[in-house]
Amino acid sequence: IKLEIFGDGASHSTGDRYEATSYVVIFGGWNNSLNVLARMDEHGADRITGPPRKVQVGRTYHFRIERIDGTLTVWVDDELLLRMEDSEPLRGRGHDHFAFNNWQSDVWFDNLRITPL
Repeated sequence: IKLEIFGDGASHSTGDRYEATSYVVIFGGWNNSLNVLARMDEHGADRITGPPRKVQVGRTYHFRIERIDGTLTVWVDDELLLRMEDSEPLRGRGHDHFAFNNWQSDVWFDNLRITPL
């Protein structure tokens, strides 16, 4: 399950690699082996990896993502999954969109609520 927050709303993958303009949240990535929070590069050395928790097929998950100042926090089913401190948080024009990104998997979203910070 992959989503992007505070992106430009226009960039997209044109091949096997993609330079994001956002924070990237990945739950169950790399064949369900990693949970990642990254600033603009999910493959970067500065990405945060969370505790081992696997995505289960057919299960419904409830995500909450919150940014307060430079702290970005991700919860899944009210359990902390990932937290990142960013001294220069992405904000303003070019960092004002939310996007889904399924990366070669079937995934569905419903009951979505996005509120401005």
